[in-house]
Amino acid sequence: MGLQAISLDFWNTLFVESPDAFRFYASRRRQLLAEATRDSGPFTDEEIASACRAEAEAHHEIWRHQHRTLPARKRLARILETLNANLPPARMDELSTAYEEGILERPPLLVEGAREALDQLSAKYKLGIISDVGFSPGRVLRKVMADSGILPIFDSLVFSDEAGCSKPHLEVFKQTASRLAAEPEQIAHIGDLEHTDIVGAKAAGYRAIRFVGVTPIEHGETTLADGLAVAWSEVPAMLESF
Repeated sequence: MGLQAISLDFWNTLFVESPDAFRFYASRRRQLLAEATRDSGPFTDEEIASACRAEAEAHHEIWRHQHRTLPARKRLARILETLNANLPPARMDELSTAYEEGILERPPLLVEGAREALDQLSAKYKLGIISDVGFSPGRVLRKVMADSGILPIFDSLVFSDEAGCSKPHLEVFKQTASRLAAEPEQIAHIGDLEHTDIVGAKAAGYRAIRFVGVTPIEHGETTLADGLAVAWSEVPAMLESF
């Protein structure tokens, strides 16, 4: 049974952060938080940074072990709890939206060669996204895709905040197969992380390509993937061989 559809990871597979963006986002979020909590504190830069680090570490554990991602509002509530600060609901709404849409100030960029590969793949396969999210939810990542001109070629978009779970949970792969109207064995997933993209895809019955052009495979590391791609130019031919 031949391949009918391809699902793709978003971060570090299809899109990559612009240079120094991570530092920019983190600094901007701390600044927004300091301004919002000025009446409750004020808090020192280190107090705010420490609360943000603690929340990020806790959220990573939830993502890694419970396979879900928390919305920005809930993550902010955890930071405010650490600081023992409170915000009125309207101010909390504003701050949550600012956190969610922060990446639009310095949007991520398509990985080199991805657009050309997508043009080739969309002519032959149905395409879907399976993406875990951070502070930026699916609605914002859709905006990034639309601004990059690639949104119309996708037949399915499954983001962890909307699906209620994150990779490697089987549910996100089941939802994608249903939306792409394909059996799992007719789908190949492309992603950069072994423990989410590759483990999840293989458990769901997909084929899998690990994209290592942004996130290199570590020395001595093993993979369950059916193939490794260093560049997007390698992907169409690799899929043909499945």
